[in-house]
Amino acid sequence: MSEQFERFQGRTMGEVLENIRRKFGHEAMIMGSRKFRTGGFLGFGSREMVEVYVADTTVQVESLKSGSGAFSSSVLSPEPAREVDETLISRPPIREQGQLEKLQADLGRFHSKLNELLMRPGEGCSIAHPFLRECYDLLVSCEIESRIAEAIVSQIEEQKLPSGFPAKDSVDLIVRSHLARLFESNPPMASGDGPRIIFLIGPTGVGKTTTIAKLASRAKVNQRRKVGLITLDTFRIGAVDQLKQYADIFKVPVHVVEQPPELVEMVEKCSTAGDEIIYIDSAGRSPRDEPKMSELRKFIDVLPEAEIHLVLSTTTQPQTIANIAERFAPMSFDRVILTKLDESVALGSLVGCLLDIGKPVSYVTDGQNVPKDIFPADPERLVDFVMNKQQA
Repeated sequence: MSEQFERFQGRTMGEVLENIRRKFGHEAMIMGSRKFRTGGFLGFGSREMVEVYVADTTVQVESLKSGSGAFSSSVLSPEPAREVDETLISRPPIREQGQLEKLQADLGRFHSKLNELLMRPGEGCSIAHPFLRECYDLLVSCEIESRIAEAIVSQIEEQKLPSGFPAKDSVDLIVRSHLARLFESNPPMASGDGPRIIFLIGPTGVGKTTTIAKLASRAKVNQRRKVGLITLDTFRIGAVDQLKQYADIFKVPVHVVEQPPELVEMVEKCSTAGDEIIYIDSAGRSPRDEPKMSELRKFIDVLPEAEIHLVLSTTTQPQTIANIAERFAPMSFDRVILTKLDESVALGSLVGCLLDIGKPVSYVTDGQNVPKDIFPADPERLVDFVMNKQQA
């Protein structure tokens, strides 16, 4: 066997594998792969490339087949009048055995030389298997952090990997499956004797008022539930009027509360009136405004039975979201609501901070339409947004 191999380069593993398929079909043997950077000046403007090394063993295999085939035809197709020596049929052909051992030895030397090439300083690739590399590239293309992509690939590696060239459908399917496992499911909150109380908190500008209007109208119109609306937002000009405009459409009164004791009384009043779900809209708070955050905490403390949902905009930078969640952590929020997905390219860049927050996502919104453009969150839906396949 010749110890030469052919090298293919491209921008992505998928592009390289397609070139290999065009030249060799499905008979080529992938011996290894690596990633490297090329071009640019002093490290700036360079681009990442994929390099795959391929051995074409078609000639050797055909030779091996032809050698054994000639022997078999001479033994299994004898002349009618000639007796066949049965020992010749059971004895392995010596020529075939010798060729097989030589092929194995050549492959061993081939692997050794290729490993030396792949592990050159600064150019080694830790993910050599083509299927794993395709999975990693797909995750990174969705803007998922490399640390998370590597962790997912390490889990995939523990499974039995498919042989041959990676099929795109297989890569998509297994990546989706492992991504879905990252997100916590959103089980319903335990129901008590009284109404369900949903308290929305979050920084300014994330769309709390629009979101609470969507939730309330969804419960009233679609689920036929009796709904109560309470707002604490007396700081923004027009905030109460905005919520009342929404509430007038689906005929729900809005109650304005300014102090924590008043909130307790209003919740009791709504409960007595038969409200099954009570939504509370809080004023947007800057996480750095300690006095305002302390005031918000007092409202939350008087309703220990309430579900606290932190509203976050997906247009916010991941590091900022992490900081917001940390600042609101003393509020002991139970769930996260993600807004403005229609204004985001994809959710992939936020996967890391969502995992760090460690709370299930209860709802996602992807538009301004009330009562539409809001959906209960589940792992599969979140994966759709991460992989940029969910249509707004």
